[in-house]
Amino acid sequence: MIGIQILAILFVLWMTYFSFLHYRRREFSFWEFAFWQVIWIGLAAVVVFPKSVNFLLTTLKITRAFDLIVVAGIVTLFGITFRNYVIIRRTERRIEQFIRQQALKG
Repeated sequence: MIGIQILAILFVLWMTYFSFLHYRRREFSFWEFAFWQVIWIGLAAVVVFPKSVNFLLTTLKITRAFDLIVVAGIVTLFGITFRNYVIIRRTERRIEQFIRQQALKG
């Protein structure tokens, strides 16, 4: 294993531990915990066995597994960012509506 693979495995172990802590604190439901475990195990599998994604590389015409990981990461981050934006806007509207109702009562 090369250095970056060792660092990636350490990262996966660290994030698995943090996911478990959030689950134990009841900040994650079981399904959220299971989702993150699948993500971390999948990342570990790709890091340890990079040739396991060759079928995806040839299908998508990508030359290196690292490029696939970077593209998937960027797409995932944009998706998460959009979801967070929608949730924040919804929360802002609810707070604004609640404050207006409280102001009219007072």
